[in-house]
Amino acid sequence: MIHIAICEDDPIYLHELEKTIKEIKGLSAEIHPCSSPEERSKLYGKNFVPYDIVLMDIELPEKSGIILSKKILQADASTQIIFITQYLEYCSDVYETEHVYFIHKSDVKQYLPRAIEKAIFNLKQRKNNYLTISWNRREHNILLDDIVYMERNLRTTTIYCTSSTYHTSEKLALLLERLNQNFICCHRSYLINLNQITDFENNLVTLAGQYKIPVSQKRAVEVKKQFLNMFIK
Repeated sequence: MIHIAICEDDPIYLHELEKTIKEIKGLSAEIHPCSSPEERSKLYGKNFVPYDIVLMDIELPEKSGIILSKKILQADASTQIIFITQYLEYCSDVYETEHVYFIHKSDVKQYLPRAIEKAIFNLKQRKNNYLTISWNRREHNILLDDIVYMERNLRTTTIYCTSSTYHTSEKLALLLERLNQNFICCHRSYLINLNQITDFENNLVTLAGQYKIPVSQKRAVEVKKQFLNMFIK
């Protein structure tokens, strides 16, 4: 099920967009109209609700749809933005932020199905490059390449990234199942990104040039083997 938010202040045109989406064959979507500034603020505020796809009118009463889209992407970088406007002069301005499609309102019936198809494709591709976790009822999408290592302590796993830190209740073994071949458990309490290794000596591995992580004796051979395999084409 794809969740689609529509940011449009004209109720008549909002209804037309809903109708067009529902006519797309094979699409299973839950549509959420965001016709007021209060409803649109829920897309990026402190307790924001993430959506897979956002249809964004560029001219809105409270602020530009381009600025609003930037805020949404800061809250959830995986959101797919589709700009819809009746003013073609915005065709250059929209490149100030990430988006999937730019559609003139007169061409919506022709191009919206294509835009949503592309957005769904991007979501599927992105899912393979990101780890999605939940903590305190908030969902986070973490780029796999940014993960340095994970540490399990009691009932919490801390995920250390290049610029941020996240927490989840998931165990390391379950997280490993959702990661790619660049990750390995080097210790019962640690899971590391092999791409982040900068030194490997005895039973200690250095990640990103600063983090010293223990490698258990029974896992040392496998860790070294997988690390070396990364350099074999």
